[in-house]
Amino acid sequence: MSIIAMRVSTIGAHPNADALRVLELQSPQVERLVVVANLEREYAPGQTVAVARVGAVLSDGTKIKKVRLRGLDSFGMIVGETTAEPGADLSAEYGRAAPPEPEPVAPALPEGVSPEGVSPEGVSVVKWTSIESLPHVRQAVRAQARLDPEAVVLPTITYRAKVKLDGTNAGVHVLPQGRFVAQSRTRLLTPQSDNYGFAAWVHEHAEYFAGLGPRLGPAIVYGEWCGPGIQKNVAINRVDRKLFVVFAIQRGDPEKESTRLVVEPERLAALLPEHPDIRVLPWHGEPIALDFHDDAGLQPGVHTINKLVAAVESVDPWVAEHFGIEGRGEGVVLYPVGGGGVRFDDEGGTDRDHYAALMFKAKGEAHRVKRQAKAVQVDPQIAANLREFVEQFVTPARLEQALTEGCEGELSMRRMGDFLRWLGRDVQKESTLELEASDLTWKRVSRAVAAAGQQWYRRRVAEG
Repeated sequence: MSIIAMRVSTIGAHPNADALRVLELQSPQVERLVVVANLEREYAPGQTVAVARVGAVLSDGTKIKKVRLRGLDSFGMIVGETTAEPGADLSAEYGRAAPPEPEPVAPALPEGVSPEGVSPEGVSVVKWTSIESLPHVRQAVRAQARLDPEAVVLPTITYRAKVKLDGTNAGVHVLPQGRFVAQSRTRLLTPQSDNYGFAAWVHEHAEYFAGLGPRLGPAIVYGEWCGPGIQKNVAINRVDRKLFVVFAIQRGDPEKESTRLVVEPERLAALLPEHPDIRVLPWHGEPIALDFHDDAGLQPGVHTINKLVAAVESVDPWVAEHFGIEGRGEGVVLYPVGGGGVRFDDEGGTDRDHYAALMFKAKGEAHRVKRQAKAVQVDPQIAANLREFVEQFVTPARLEQALTEGCEGELSMRRMGDFLRWLGRDVQKESTLELEASDLTWKRVSRAVAAAGQQWYRRRVAEG
């Protein structure tokens, strides 16, 4: 059903546009659908409306697509009020018949789909969410509270930690037809255009990944590709083979709906058949409550997280337990498991956009891409001048990460442009709060960031 009756559950102001409203809608078939609408028509919570979802074709020929309006994704269009019951199919009343979708093709592996026959055609990179710092989460919590007319007190959110392994971000698209496509953080991969051998490994195990599609798809399995030769001076680098360590699965088609994230380790393990080179990252430590009502309420949880990070940096507990190797870890990623409007469905999924805004990371001193006194702090750090800003953000860890992520570890002058573009985008993305607190602008600092990066890169190339 492409056009259905849905009930308006909430209406909020758009954080970036006074002339737009953000509506959440639901029906028996769809738990939550987000539509960004203008003020031409007024709706109220509890009202039932006709909603054309992504892919619908209206009677005048208009095809409904996912659109991004002032920074927020909208997954449909409200076409009017209705007296129909929520869940009713209104396609005949408002729409035009769309051409039928092709029948799914069952996977024929091992005889059918082969590494040579798996193509990225028709698939786009869907980046793993950008995980920011605690001050960014605090800002997001306050923004979400402004959209909720019932929010009186800012929430307490309970978090669980997972060890952050130092490798390279990777993912595998698995589709209902039995197709699969590997990706890095920024691009689709093939064995001929790879990232540390990840696509070649995925294609070597074609039968496994083609079999996931009919069970999960459309979905993306996200994890860290880690092990020998990917990073240096960490425990995971000393295991005897490369591993794909899964920390999340995204379910749903991001072009048609708000996708769902599954992050709970037991749920992930139940979705993935056993494989010697695939592991599911477990929770580490006990639940941690962060009270966002005021900054003082955050401090006990922040203290606990800083102790946790220090211990992980000393000895990576996951690598020590599973491989008997004691060595340095990178840090932790904090996942919300309760409070803050986080809701999990019966399959363990939660709305990706809302959930991702509440996640944050905390790294040990050697891996911090931002120079600060502790792994987690409540307030953004103020830079007194341009030089201090560059010292704060153009750190050895970030430069090494730019080398790994921006140019796949290839150290040559022909890749310096890729390196500098990645570095600039990464600093700009992560420094928004610090720029504001320091009364600086990206335009003022961007050249200094590029110059520092270029100097470092040229020196590394010269050193061989």
